[in-house]
This record gives sequence, C-alpha cells and structure tokens, in this order.
Amino acid sequence: MSPGLIELGAALELFQAGLLAHDDIMDQDELRRGKPTLHKGFESEERRRANADGAVPTCSTRRSEREPNFKRLGESKGICAGDIFFFEAWNLVSRADPQLAAALSARFSRDLVDVCMAQIADVSFGMRKPFPNLEEALEVYTYKTARYTITLPLCTGASFAGRPDAVSALEVIGDPLGIVFQLQDDYLGLFGDERELGKPIGSDIREGKKTPFMIRLLPRLTAAEKASFFDIFGKDNIDAGDIDYIRRLVSANGVDDEIRGMIDASAQKTETALETFSRNVAGFNPEAFQLLHDFIEYSIARKS
Repeated sequence: MSPGLIELGAALELFQAGLLAHDDIMDQDELRRGKPTLHKGFESEERRRANADGAVPTCSTRRSEREPNFKRLGESKGICAGDIFFFEAWNLVSRADPQLAAALSARFSRDLVDVCMAQIADVSFGMRKPFPNLEEALEVYTYKTARYTITLPLCTGASFAGRPDAVSALEVIGDPLGIVFQLQDDYLGLFGDERELGKPIGSDIREGKKTPFMIRLLPRLTAAEKASFFDIFGKDNIDAGDIDYIRRLVSANGVDDEIRGMIDASAQKTETALETFSRNVAGFNPEAFQLLHDFIEYSIARKS
C-alpha cells in the first residue's frame, strides 16, 4: 500500500463524518444506521450526567431553577465535533503526500464548498412554500451528494496515484452514480425495510423534504388529494397510516416507476462511462477496476 494512502482514506471519512454530523442537526434526524445520531448521543449523555450529578431540578428545588436545554447542548457539541472532523481531515491531507498537499487541498476545498452551497439550497427549498423543479433538485443532489460521496474519492485516488489523466473519465463515472445513490436513498426512505435501512421509513415526509418523488407527485394530485397531502407533509404528528397514504399516491400516479426509470438511466450512464474508461485509459490496475465495478453494482442494487 502506498505511503499516505491510509491518511488520505481517513481524511475522506472524516470529511464525510463532519458533513453528516452537521446534516443530521439541520434535518433534526435522530437515527443513523439504526443508532442515535451524534448530536442525539451527546444530548442523552449530558442528560444522564446531569441526572447523576443532581443538576436537573426536581419538584423540591426552587421554581426559578430550570432544566438545562439538553437538546441545544447536544446540537452545539455536534457542531463542534463536526468541525473537529474537518480540522483533523485537513491535517491528514497535508501529511498524506507533502508534494501533492496543495493540489489535494485545492480539490477538497472546491468540492466541499460546492457541498455547502448545495446544502444551503437544499435547506432553503425546505423552508420555501413553492416546490423546486426537478432540475434544481437534481443539481443539489449532484453537488451535495454525488460529488463528495463518489466523485471526489475516485478523483482524489487517481491524483494520489499519479494518474491525473484518469480524473475526467472518473468524473463521468462518479456523477451519475452519485445521483443513483441519492435517488435510491429517497426510494428506500419511502419503500425500504426499516430494519435494513436503520432509520424510520417516511422520515422525509415527516421532515417535509421536497425530494424528486414529492416534486413529481404534487402536480398529479387532485385538489382533494393535495389538501390531504399538505395535511401530512412536513407534520411531526403523522403516523404509519399517513405515510402509507403518501406511498399509495406515489404508486398510483406512477411516480415510483418514473423515479426508478431515472435511477436506471443514471445507472446506465455510469456503466457506459465505465466501459469507456476501460477502453480509453491505459495502464489501470485490474484489481482496482474490478473493485470499482463491484462498487457500482452494489450501489445500484443496495437495500440500505
């Protein structure tokens, strides 16, 4: 294994961990992969510690004493932890290969700024009443998910291996694969198995996320269906029956088939780009190429 490769891989993981820690706070997610999100874990730990120390007011204490705001404390610590992940990641990037440090840092900086700009657009869409169009949503997906989750690691690896000639070909592979990944995530969030997924089914509905599913569904609803939809969409107190109602609307209006078609089209773009890569990029490592092929197959077929 090349010296510095472990540091570079760890940096990528830390960048992603920091982004996910902040994303969970913005989305108010309580579970990730079946376990409490980082900020909820901090909240629980602070509450447990305060109870053990007797810092939480009881009925026998003065009325002026209030219970600490554990939710805010957990979120604040989660933001700080995310920042620490970023700072440690930059340190690892600089140590991975001093000669490449400037070029790698420039790549990370550019792509991560794009992630943050796309996240700003995403949270803004959530607060505005009008739904974005499908093209706007897919642009957010490209820069918020595809670039840093798939394309950035692929291109960083090529640069680190001294193969800048492969970067543009890997971008053509990575961007549509990232769209597949995010659209699959949306699909599983509606129709997946909660035990496999590790988070509640329908959480996107409860949070009022304007995913491509919801964007394509809304214009197809009758006036009565729209009224029922907005009685459910983005409300905290919805139940399994409400989520099932939205799922039935999605299926009855052909939205699930349409999104599956978009997933298949992006998957085909990725597979075509992989074939082009194998023909046009000379001297690649066959084992690494097979790993990339297997990762693509996994991403297309994943259930969690």
